[in-house]
Amino acid sequence: MKKVVIISGLIVSLILASSLFMWLKAPKTLTLGFYSDSSWGVRNDKGYSFIDHAIKEFEKQNPNVKIKYESGIRQKNYLDWLADKIVSNQTPDVYLVSPKDFGYLASLGAMQNLDTALHFSKFDTKDYYPVTLEAGRYNGHQYALPLEADPTVLCVNTDLLKKEGITVPKSGFTLEEFYQVCRQVTKDTNNDGILDQFGFADYTWKDTVQAYGAHLFSADGSKSYFNSKKVRQALVMSEKFYNLQKGAKVSADDFDQGKVAFLPMTLAQYRTYKSYPYRIARYSSFRWTCIKMPAINSKVKSTAVETSTLALSSRSKHPILALRFLKFLSADKKIQARLLEDSQGASVLPSVMTGPKTQTLLAQGIKDDNALTAKNYAEIMDNATVTPKFRHYSNVMEKADYLVERALNEGDIDAQLSDIQEQLQVELEK
Repeated sequence: MKKVVIISGLIVSLILASSLFMWLKAPKTLTLGFYSDSSWGVRNDKGYSFIDHAIKEFEKQNPNVKIKYESGIRQKNYLDWLADKIVSNQTPDVYLVSPKDFGYLASLGAMQNLDTALHFSKFDTKDYYPVTLEAGRYNGHQYALPLEADPTVLCVNTDLLKKEGITVPKSGFTLEEFYQVCRQVTKDTNNDGILDQFGFADYTWKDTVQAYGAHLFSADGSKSYFNSKKVRQALVMSEKFYNLQKGAKVSADDFDQGKVAFLPMTLAQYRTYKSYPYRIARYSSFRWTCIKMPAINSKVKSTAVETSTLALSSRSKHPILALRFLKFLSADKKIQARLLEDSQGASVLPSVMTGPKTQTLLAQGIKDDNALTAKNYAEIMDNATVTPKFRHYSNVMEKADYLVERALNEGDIDAQLSDIQEQLQVELEK
């Protein structure tokens, strides 16, 4: 009897093992949500080149798997498209999430919590820039993995500074040093009564808040901190910057013409726009470089980094396989290197960004002394911080921008902060 039981058990085990093997080898289809244009609002000539290559490589490694996506979806329409898929229970197994939509999508419960799966898989958080991994966290849990990063850098007209007797410190400027340099170079050079040389273009109050390491809202988006001591100090400093240029409308075009010392620029802009850096490098007579954004001291992380992420649907029929594909896109060095070639942002892996091909890509079409180097980039990412991700962040910040810009224009930001605080608190509580 005992022998019969053992034999029966072995037969059942063989049947189960055979069934599992057949299931693993059975054809499977994963669906992917992906938009055709750049996450960073810049031109993307290569369209689906990166994702098509990644799919081809993954399918080659997994012959029983087919990955499908719906083409022709632009980022401006993507959230509505994805929301419709979620409502109709057709959420893609894996889907791309833009930074501005992460908080909203995470709040819907449409993303699978990855904590447990990553803990028990071969996943090393040390492979990533910490700030990019943080971009996929919501309420203390990992809901997405990073795909592409886009930090802000500070472009410096070194010839203009040299003319004024100013050198660029290797460690970057403190905020006070940055202000004093802007003050020194802002002037009327031809004595016609009109300012024609400026310290900065496109340096906003949000950059100053970042330089102070101040928080505008609580992490969950329930409280506004605009009337806090640190934010108040930052915005009063912003008013000083605003007054330096006496309300003049200084733009990136003025930087092109050599009239401006500093211009903040995202990496995607640096790599994409014909005027940055190619027009500057080829057609302008001044030398320039890129450094990290200024901060009140070396302890403050003042570089804003936007990160696009990849999420796993909480309703996926193939969660293990989908997670494998998600990790393949995010953590595979060859795939991330291809992303760097085909896109405008940066890889989320330091090993890729410090690789031999990276410097060539960053310096493409640029004079060596003008190019952003891999070393510069590493310093910038060491100084990086992530933006908030609560559900209505984009809408609240749009109103905050309007209120603060109006107060700066009226010249009484300090007096208006209490009212701004109250209005934004009401907005958060809607």
